[in-house]
Amino acid sequence: MGKLSFRKSRACEKDPLLGPSFESKPKWYRSRTVWLLLLFVAFFVGIAVFKLHELLNKSIENKLQATRLMSIATVNEEYLQKCAPQVTCDPNSKYRTINGSCNNVQNPTWGASMTPFYRYMDPVFSDGISKFRVQSDGSPLPNARTLTLTLFQNTSRVCDHKNNELLVPWGQFITHDVAFSPVNSVNSSFPDSLNHCLDVNPPADCEAIIKLFPDDPTYKNYNMTILKFMRLVTSANYSCPLAPVTVLDQNTHFIDASNVYGSNDKLANELRMYNGGKLKSNKIKNEEYCPQDPSKLPKNGNAGVIAFVAGDVNVNQNVAVGLFQNMYLRFHNYIAKKLQELHPTWADETVYQETRRIVGATVQIITYEQFLPIVLGEQYMQDYGLTNPTNYDPTLIVSVAQEFTSGAFRLLHNIVPAQLNFVSSNYTIYEVEEPSKLFLRPDSLIGNVDGLLRGLMETPGRESQSSYNDLITNIVIQLPSDSKTTNVTGFDLLSYDIQRGRDVGLPPYNKMRKLCGLSEAESFDDLSNHIPSEKIDLLKTFYSTVDDVDYYVGILLENKHNGSMVGPTGSCVIADSFYRFRNGDRFFYDVQNQPGSFTTDQINALRNITLSHIICVTSHLEHVQTDTFSLVDHIRLMKLKPSCDTYKIDLAAW
Repeated sequence: MGKLSFRKSRACEKDPLLGPSFESKPKWYRSRTVWLLLLFVAFFVGIAVFKLHELLNKSIENKLQATRLMSIATVNEEYLQKCAPQVTCDPNSKYRTINGSCNNVQNPTWGASMTPFYRYMDPVFSDGISKFRVQSDGSPLPNARTLTLTLFQNTSRVCDHKNNELLVPWGQFITHDVAFSPVNSVNSSFPDSLNHCLDVNPPADCEAIIKLFPDDPTYKNYNMTILKFMRLVTSANYSCPLAPVTVLDQNTHFIDASNVYGSNDKLANELRMYNGGKLKSNKIKNEEYCPQDPSKLPKNGNAGVIAFVAGDVNVNQNVAVGLFQNMYLRFHNYIAKKLQELHPTWADETVYQETRRIVGATVQIITYEQFLPIVLGEQYMQDYGLTNPTNYDPTLIVSVAQEFTSGAFRLLHNIVPAQLNFVSSNYTIYEVEEPSKLFLRPDSLIGNVDGLLRGLMETPGRESQSSYNDLITNIVIQLPSDSKTTNVTGFDLLSYDIQRGRDVGLPPYNKMRKLCGLSEAESFDDLSNHIPSEKIDLLKTFYSTVDDVDYYVGILLENKHNGSMVGPTGSCVIADSFYRFRNGDRFFYDVQNQPGSFTTDQINALRNITLSHIICVTSHLEHVQTDTFSLVDHIRLMKLKPSCDTYKIDLAAW
């Protein structure tokens, strides 16, 4: 390659304004090495400036999107003004009440059980009271099952090789801590008794059922025409008729382990041993489990069935929920035993209440330190103030948002796995089950707690995506042999999630999108920044206008947002809910200057307790990864799975 030469510019020679000629410059100026170096530096400085500009823009966008979500609903105070009971509080009490009352001394029913869900926006019903919302042109909303089969059809099973399957049951555990609303029993009979809902003019009680079409790929094989769907019980069932209808939360609205202890005094008392601060338990195969439901015990020659009793009335719903219920029962009794050993003179009540404080704190810490950073992304959590020390704010209504429990937090159903592996101590799979096969099968946990824990931690999770696995959207359930005319029924979790949003009157997606800081779409194409174009084209075929799209449909279709598992309109509702759970809770573990505040040494000890600690003291596992929800290969990365002997729980600060 020849030498680099610079060509004279005659213009430069003749124009005095351009200064002296090139040859008259210093030697360093004429060096080709210097010029190449300068070009090199300029190039990378340009890139750095561009990247800095990009980061600043992204930071500004994040800050804007992480601005606190403010409710514009007008109905949040109606129940409290018309129907809330009078409550007398002891502001100096060290411990939470069982039902959550008196957490906020100025507003003692805020967050208590049997109070309404919070609303970011007023509910939307076609009659202003309870009838399902209709589209702008007056037509019904699209069939939920049809949406499942078209908008959300995805037969591929993409794995998340960063996180394991344990993330799902923890999310369910938290959901069952803060929310429970029973369904109305009007339509609780089997589908064969609902055939009248297929009439041309069906009665009002049929509005919620989900019709199946003759070409349904799953249910046509069983001659099924209906998926049963039951609406939630409202305040009217408790002598408080409100319009629009209002749903009550039968759990406390706090992250306080109420699903372990109960949300009413009657249940809480039934669960206690009243000896050494412990909870009742049942020994089966030399292991500790939740106590047996007495109504399911053998009687009159019947064999009886395994059915647990816990603070969560849905403890027997599925094996994942039952897993953590039994683990936390064991954990409570483990802590109670240690505290009693440290303080032999403590009364049963003191041991119970102190243990309950510790257990509740661990649920909070695991949720905010281990679980939420995966769901929301660490940056979004920082922007939303979810990583700061808790600053108790008595003006915050802590109650669970309807848009959260019937909408945004259900997005984690899209990572429910297709199968559950039960893994032995030598890391071989000894049983594989579909989650749907273990509904109402608490007996499957007996002798299998260790195997299920290993399986959940050894199996990669399902990648977050705009679909559910097909094994939970096409469930066929065998009915008892005494059913009148059919022996099967069906269950589609995604269709039910869409329908639940309509049941409680969730506002449409476009309205919630605007509330979350995004621009309100004027046409379907305006959604293209956050929803894939092929999905937008499908939305156009089902909804009259962009304003008609269901909230849940929209957030499930959104692209994932800034390291989060969900999109921006889902993230903002989830983040704001956990902001209020934390900063609106006077008993949150790191709140200071309250009668029930932990000491600094106690807080430090609590922060050292991870989910891995709890697994180690409540199971027979020998090694557990420190980052409990991470997928860690037991062969190649065993060094990341310390021995359970290293997971020490230090209670000396008590």
